[in-house]
Parts: sequence; C-alpha cells; structure tokens
Amino acid sequence: MKKSTLRRADLVFSVILMIISIAAMIESVKLLFNPFGRDFADVKGDDIKTSIETWYQSVGLVPFIIAAFILICALCLFHFARREGARFDFIKLDNIRALLKNEELRVAVIVTVILCAYIFAFMPLCREYLDFFPRFQAFPFMIATFLMLFIMMVVFGEKKLVPILKYFVASALAAGAIAYGFGMLALIPLP
Repeated sequence: MKKSTLRRADLVFSVILMIISIAAMIESVKLLFNPFGRDFADVKGDDIKTSIETWYQSVGLVPFIIAAFILICALCLFHFARREGARFDFIKLDNIRALLKNEELRVAVIVTVILCAYIFAFMPLCREYLDFFPRFQAFPFMIATFLMLFIMMVVFGEKKLVPILKYFVASALAAGAIAYGFGMLALIPLP
C-alpha cells in the first residue's frame, strides 16, 4: 500500500475512532448518574448526589478511561496523518463508486451484518425461546452459534447440496464443541 493511501486511511480511521470514543464517554457519564438505566425523570437528586460522591465506584469509570485513551490515540493518529500530508481531498464521487464496487468492502459488510444478527437477534431469541435444558445452560448459545457459523459458511462457500451438508455438520460440531468446552468443561458462563 502506498504511503499516501495509508495516511489517508489513518485520517479517516482516526475520525471514526474519535466519534466512537466520544459516544462511549457520553454513555459512561450517563452510567455515572443513572447506573440502572431508569428514566431520568425517576432519578432523584439524592441519587445523583450519591453517584457523584462515589464516582470512583461507578460502573462507567473503566469504560470512560478506556474511551479517553482511545480518543487520545485517535487524536495522535489524526495529527500524524495530517503532518504526513493526508487530506480529505480523496472523497470524490468516482472514488465512492469504486469503493462500493470493492469486493473486500462487500465481504466486510456481509460479515458485519451476520455478526450483528448473531449478537442482537440470534442470541436473545435463542435465550428466550430455546432454553429447554436447565442443566445445559449453553444450549441457546450453541444454537445461535450454529446458526451464525452455518450462515457464514453458506454465504461464502459453494452453493451445492453436498458442500451445504458438510457446512451443516461442521457448524453443528463446532458449535457443540465450543458450547460444551467453554460452558460445561471450563464452567464459563455463556451469553
């Protein structure tokens, strides 16, 4: 990768990191004043006073510190990229069209969508509706992991019957091994 392209990527990534870290800092401060997620109309002045007096015990302290360090790193990256000559002059319609046709971007978007579906849809739905075995708490996790692995393999693999059956078996074995190994043998609480 050319140095100018790398510095432009640093410039864009630093701006994205700054936005994410500032949003994380805002959410962390909200946790300081309202750690239980109540409506702010229900939060009393005494609760806020107690939260401020015991700020060092807040659940939002560590995320705030991590976000602050990420913000400092993003600012340093932004400064370094600007000092090396990176500018936002590369944002043009032709470059955006080329980016949207890029195969790597398509793969990254598909993987991100599947992982978000795994985290925000498969896991909660499986935990709510498929919690059949009280002695095997990892069962909903195993089913959600199986779905995610199988979908990922089908999307990026061959679309023929025999490979799809192999994906099914491989996903089932991998999900079962992960759930049993971490949930039952290592006794790690699974989501």
